[in-house]
Amino acid sequence: MTVPKLEPGQWWRKPFSMYQTNLREIDANMNVDDVADHIKEYGAAAWLFGVGGIQAQYPTDLPFQMRNPYLSERKSGDLVGDALAAAHSRGLRLLARMDFSKVAPQVAAEHPEWCYMSPNGDLQEHTAGLVSVCPSGGYYQERMFDIIDEICTRYALDGFFFNWMSMNEFDYYKKVHGPCHCSNCQARWLDFSGGLELPKSAHDPTYPQWLVFSAQIIDDVIGRVRGFINDRLPDAGLVLGETADIMFHEANNAVGRELWHHATSQWVSASLSFRPEVPVLVNSTVFMDMPYRMASEEPAHFAQYLLQCISRGGNPSTYTMGVPDRIPYPCLPIGAKITQFHRKWLNIYDGLRPIANTGLVRPTRSQMHATQYDEAIKEFRGLYTAMQEVHVLFDVLPQEHLRGMDENGGLERYSTIVLPDLGKLLPKDATLLDSWVEHGGHLIATGSSGVGDGGLVQLRSFPAERRRAAVTKRELMWSSYIAPPQTSGDPHIYNGPVVPLYGSYFLFDWKKGTQSKYNMLARAPFAPPEKAYGNVQVDHPGAAIGTHGEGKAVVIPWTVGRGYRELGLRAIRDFFLLVLSEEMGAKKDIEVNIAEQVEATVNKNGSKTVIHLLNMSGARTTNFGDHLPIPAGSIKVAGKNVTAHALLADRPLEVVNGEIKLPALDLFEVVVIEGL
Repeated sequence: MTVPKLEPGQWWRKPFSMYQTNLREIDANMNVDDVADHIKEYGAAAWLFGVGGIQAQYPTDLPFQMRNPYLSERKSGDLVGDALAAAHSRGLRLLARMDFSKVAPQVAAEHPEWCYMSPNGDLQEHTAGLVSVCPSGGYYQERMFDIIDEICTRYALDGFFFNWMSMNEFDYYKKVHGPCHCSNCQARWLDFSGGLELPKSAHDPTYPQWLVFSAQIIDDVIGRVRGFINDRLPDAGLVLGETADIMFHEANNAVGRELWHHATSQWVSASLSFRPEVPVLVNSTVFMDMPYRMASEEPAHFAQYLLQCISRGGNPSTYTMGVPDRIPYPCLPIGAKITQFHRKWLNIYDGLRPIANTGLVRPTRSQMHATQYDEAIKEFRGLYTAMQEVHVLFDVLPQEHLRGMDENGGLERYSTIVLPDLGKLLPKDATLLDSWVEHGGHLIATGSSGVGDGGLVQLRSFPAERRRAAVTKRELMWSSYIAPPQTSGDPHIYNGPVVPLYGSYFLFDWKKGTQSKYNMLARAPFAPPEKAYGNVQVDHPGAAIGTHGEGKAVVIPWTVGRGYRELGLRAIRDFFLLVLSEEMGAKKDIEVNIAEQVEATVNKNGSKTVIHLLNMSGARTTNFGDHLPIPAGSIKVAGKNVTAHALLADRPLEVVNGEIKLPALDLFEVVVIEGL
């Protein structure tokens, strides 16, 4: 079979979009030409296609790979070869979806040393008797390379994606099995930890170290795979993790999981803030969850995956089951519209880079215990929501890569960085943040951020020296507030705003010269109503401000983000934003004025400033529904001689004295500004 060749080179360095057909056994008889036509019309440039691993879609010679029994019904007997010819003849890239997470039962019986083993000594079994394997075992470490070698020898593929390359802590039924305790893992852990106990669950004290340990195993395998493929197919990109060519994120919903409405935007931003030169792919799921693969996601929800992806500079991908049109997925039309929009404006997305000068740090699970992480995530999401609603333009900074951003110069772009109740920091992170503040940065830390062992404050730049106490019981927080200095001579008359304290409050020893913003109205009786009085203002700040070198550090000694997320009171949000606006290290060159239900992001492409406006008015508890039209707004910019163009409407926008007049907003719009 003659397969047309596409233009050589690292094609993924340019913006692209992808379409995945997750193959079932019964799809072996698919008409690859019809599918390739569908994908091209959809607007995608690449096709992610099941090739091998658990089940081979080609005539494999290797005994530890199952061959799809339905291939015998195909004339060629080779679905991969047929798909490659169909894709390349239409200018589509074909990427191989591989899955090495499970093996056939007979393979597991012959090689039990390859298998995942739970802390209780159990294997992890699935439908059709498949058994999970462990990345530290011989299947991943050796036999996987035999399969990849066979595929690279047979087919000039354009890329590879490895599904479920993880330590198999949980299965398809969402059952949590815990860290693997196979003999390979136990030996590796002993060397890594120096004799610490191998954790059995996420609540064990050594679990954060195990996350680092397991990530190193995965990253090592991915790095070896990348080099292995590059030696055989240098023009094939690897889609996966930190050491791959293309960073990967799957955007999906899940039964029983709390929805974070900004999850896709957050993830893409964190990846590109760290390494803007490494492309990011977001594979967006058209079905609602694994147990319901034939149930379509809500179209409005699916649209958010793709829009949040491109708004941060990611590459959009659509993830379907089987052959198009065999399963009805009503979200595909809106997916095609957004994918085609992305293809139309590739010149705008080619070279797009984040330029916000405010950064919100995203907590990482490997640097804190389970309870602290849960609290930090609540704080992060509350602060994210607060800034999004008033259109503070910000990037998400991954906590685990702060040192990497410092080393590659990425932190220099930010004038303000926010730490959301992160607790104890790595010593090197504390040192680099001190240096960043000393050179002019403005740091805002909430809750217990930067507090080490014994309550000692880790950062020299902080206005605090030591944490004396932590008030974490909700009953001890009730009927406590912060407010501006009280001016009435009557202790029972208050001037506001009166902001309720919620979550946790931390008492510090403050350095001399520390300034405060608002102070506590101390706890008083709140019931019965006849006794609900007596809140007296005391010298415990709502926020404490100090200088360090050329910069500033602000400590908000309570969980203001969690308070806003769980109570939703504007007074809480406005207090944080008051601190942020007054203490930010740079003036606002861009000011977006539009309804708070719109998420705004900012990027740069050469001389072009690119602002995405996403209508999120359809947000519901578990998904997104239909959006409402948003009244016209404006964008004020520092430059007076600017021009602006709306990409979706494809027309110039009126600019009056540096104010860009926006049209009414439907689902989304992208504004390109020149002359700023």
